Amino acid sequence: MTGTPETGYWTGGIIYTPAVGPAIDLELGATDANGTNWMLLAFDGLDGVDVAGQVVQRAGDHGAYAPPQYYAARNITLTVQASALSQALRDVARATMQQAVPVSDLALFRFDEPIPKQMYVRRSGRLTETYQNNVEATFTVGLVAPDPRKYSTVLHQAVVNQGAAAAGLAPPWTPPITLPAGAPPMALSASNAGSFETRPTVVVQGPVIAPQIVNVTTGQTVSYTSLTLGATDQLVVDFNSRTATFNGAFRPADLSSAWWVMPQASTTTVQLYGTASPGASMTVQWRDAWI
Repeated sequence: MTGTPETGYWTGGIIYTPAVGPAIDLELGATDANGTNWMLLAFDGLDGVDVAGQVVQRAGDHGAYAPPQYYAARNITLTVQASALSQALRDVARATMQQAVPVSDLALFRFDEPIPKQMYVRRSGRLTETYQNNVEATFTVGLVAPDPRKYSTVLHQAVVNQGAAAAGLAPPWTPPITLPAGAPPMALSASNAGSFETRPTVVVQGPVIAPQIVNVTTGQTVSYTSLTLGATDQLVVDFNSRTATFNGAFRPADLSSAWWVMPQASTTTVQLYGTASPGASMTVQWRDAWI
């Protein structure tokens, strides 16, 4: 093969990191270390998403009721061609493709739009292969993304720290008395630039007593009022799965908690309530989301 390698117009990648064994980074629209050119020939399913739910016919009346309806999983089909330097390397490419798309685990699929997007996927149905000659293979890859959102590849992060406690007033006092300013509130702003709501991960580092993570914009709160974090303790709250871990162990939120989201094209103000001492912090991580 001579000249400039043909890798097509579209670029992206499938990255799979198994629990055991080496990670696989299959870059599409690129040439790999074996000299194999990978072309993304076609794709389907990156536009709209199916919905789950239906209207319910009214009993003894015209029309129907419209109960809540939600987006279903996203189904994607990729057509990928591998052009190798030899038949043996073509077979290496075949094995790479089979390994890059797991059956029961999740791989990261990235599509390089003007704003690159990513989502977690796994295999859906049969992965088929066709052969034009001894050194080229074309794959039809069915994928399903359980979370239908397309996320930004950039992970945003905002951090706020608890300042030092205010100094007290020592007698004798001479009027007029000026009170010292208290420690600033642990609040920050997070902006979702996408077209669909996204859900953050919030990390609270102690020392904090009875932490409460409040969406000031909506008034919704996720609280852990019976929890005390020492200086080395960490509470990680995943708003997508609606679960949390305290030093790595599962920790349920108060039953009164209201799990909140960050709306599209807007800024959310997040505040940490509770009794926080100097050294405490709150970190909010999120990705912009599209549907």
